This record gives sequence, structure tokens and C-alpha cells, in this order.
Amino acid sequence: RQRQMCKETAFTGPGLQQAEAIYDRHTTIKQFFIDVLNVSEENAEQDACKIEHILSDESYEKLKNFKK
Repeated sequence: RQRQMCKETAFTGPGLQQAEAIYDRHTTIKQFFIDVLNVSEENAEQDACKIEHILSDESYEKLKNFKK
């Protein structure tokens, strides 16, 4: 089963799961910056793009659970 993620790229199987996980990580970090730290949406977007790739799984889970 193929699902279009954006206009130029389609993912299947494990690639789709990984893309969804990265997107979820990005949106969680971005919303944390906006909701908890009161960062502007523009800066939150830019910072989330940078941090989503280097944040450890442990730190990400703590950040995600902090929001709840």
C-alpha cells in the first residue's frame, strides 16, 4: 500500500513508518516549544527541524510525556 506524503515523494512499508515517526517527533517538539515555552510558531518550526534529528529517544519521550 502506497501513501503520498508530499507531492514528490511516496513511501511504502518501513519507509512510511519511519517518515511518520519523524513527522510525529517534529510536530511534538514544535508544539512543546509553542505551548510550553511560548516560542513563536516560526522559530518553533525552525528549531524543531534541527532538534528532531539529534534529540535522544529518552529525552524525546520525556518531552512528549511532559506535555500530557
